[in-house]
Amino acid sequence: MNETKTIGEALRDIRKIKGFTQNEIVTTNLSRSTIAKIETNLMNPTYNRILIFCKQINVSLEEVIYYQHNYSVDEKQKLIYEFRNLNNSIYKDPINKLISDLDDFLQKDNDLQIEELKAILKAISIFTETESVDLARKEVGFIWQRLEKQDEWFHHDILILAHIIFVFENETLEIVANKLMSEIDKFSYFINYKRLKMGLVFNLALFLKFADRMDKTIDYIEIGIQLASDIDNLPIKYLGYHRKAEYLQYIGEREQAKSLHQTALSFFKFIDDAEMYKDLKNDWKKFHKQFQIIE
Repeated sequence: MNETKTIGEALRDIRKIKGFTQNEIVTTNLSRSTIAKIETNLMNPTYNRILIFCKQINVSLEEVIYYQHNYSVDEKQKLIYEFRNLNNSIYKDPINKLISDLDDFLQKDNDLQIEELKAILKAISIFTETESVDLARKEVGFIWQRLEKQDEWFHHDILILAHIIFVFENETLEIVANKLMSEIDKFSYFINYKRLKMGLVFNLALFLKFADRMDKTIDYIEIGIQLASDIDNLPIKYLGYHRKAEYLQYIGEREQAKSLHQTALSFFKFIDDAEMYKDLKNDWKKFHKQFQIIE
């Protein structure tokens, strides 16, 4: 594997690939001599100069960094990527594998973001297996202690909060949910916005269900289904249909609920996802027991 380039070497290579000469990208704030020094590592460029250089060669800073690291990301970013891409119906084995990978990373680097992701996965695993909010809450309480002090939440904060909604008491849940929905829309032009919001709204609906607030779930479910359609994520779209079927069953629309639930089951049977098929059937039974619904 090639060694990681310096930022100057990456900018030089991309300039040449795009067919620009040094003279062609000169501006008032980026002289020919400065360009030469940046490209030969004789100058450590400021952030503003890097941005100007990127603009002149028509490339984003994110692309330059990705190219700089040989079209890859560092180990931490790979772990965050794996966390983002865990299936929404998170099975035990993928969670445990990622927890193990996070542990390995933490043995080498005491990183708060990675520590928080590990705590979230442990909490989700506990919540999935026991449905105990109190036990899950103990794993992630320290994260909320940090975030509740912030006046604003950033992209990574929202990613975290989308997975720990269950730490909040019922009376606080809706307040936090409303703030999350407001904060996430600040990132509407940010990469993976729709995927992040999709995960958030479905998690909000799920935890509202466990908090016996089914009446509040449908708006989040409808948003989630639309977002899944927007990004062509069919498994999550049909999972959304299952969640909507639960709501319809709750409000007494029994025939429509049963039909939509069967539609979701048929999809996962068609794509041969036996685990999800089994999950949804078990979930349907648990739902009826939770809300004492007799079919």
